[in-house]
Amino acid sequence: MENFELRPISDAIGVEVIGIDLRQPLKHEVVKEIEQAWYEHLIVLVRDQELTLDQQHAYASNFGKVAVRSQSSATEHEKKTSNTLMLITNVRENGKPIGTLPDGEMMFHSDTPYYERPLKATLLYAIDIPSRGGNTLFSNSYRAAETLPDDLKTRIGNRKALHIYDYGNQNKTDDSYDKSIHPHFAHPVFRRHPETGRSALFVSELMTEEILGVSQQESKELLQILFEHQRKQEFIYEHKWRPGDILMWDNRCSVHARTDFPRDERRMLRRITLEDEHPVLAGDPPMNDAMGS
Repeated sequence: MENFELRPISDAIGVEVIGIDLRQPLKHEVVKEIEQAWYEHLIVLVRDQELTLDQQHAYASNFGKVAVRSQSSATEHEKKTSNTLMLITNVRENGKPIGTLPDGEMMFHSDTPYYERPLKATLLYAIDIPSRGGNTLFSNSYRAAETLPDDLKTRIGNRKALHIYDYGNQNKTDDSYDKSIHPHFAHPVFRRHPETGRSALFVSELMTEEILGVSQQESKELLQILFEHQRKQEFIYEHKWRPGDILMWDNRCSVHARTDFPRDERRMLRRITLEDEHPVLAGDPPMNDAMGS
């Protein structure tokens, strides 16, 4: 199983592993080579796999501890299947959704930044894919941090940003808003990766509500600049899913978004995640970080 190939999938982010069968256990040296490619390229794609949930777990476990998801938002189908599973799907059975996040476009975000220890990684396995749309865009948060103007980095410094889990509300910074009833946490705007030591821009349009320590007006202005910067095409890879694809991405140094798709067509992807063993650490703004991917 050593005869595999690593092939970058874009100039911005991502690498494909060609020539492995994830139904079989991976040798230690293979895991280490994939892991190093993951640290360098941020997302790892393997195509044409036929995986059970247990096999997906086994693959994920090579890179960390599989996370137990919050059951408060899980459907009955998800709860009966596994306490680690999230089905990203619009499929219904007996009129009830069997999964989560069924339809529509989603803005850029990382997974669970509103927790003290956000998830290390997400692994998404494609089962049913619509004829068009439903693509996932990934943006390289290392490059986003490294290419910001130095005066803007100095202006932000070591400030933290507040992340809140409340998708439907657009007025989370109003004085009347009670954030205590929703998961929320503040992390450094520039997050230092525990494995690579590189700084990443750790904000997202869907989850980040304000930069702390500045006025609301300045916070809005800064975040708008950062969000627009994050969306630049030179940082982005758009993945067009095929059944049998499995993607693993690093939530510590990337953000992702979803394009719209026909709501009358099935879309189903199986998601599991990895816990992060490290706290989010503040570091100096990335003035002179080397470009490494």
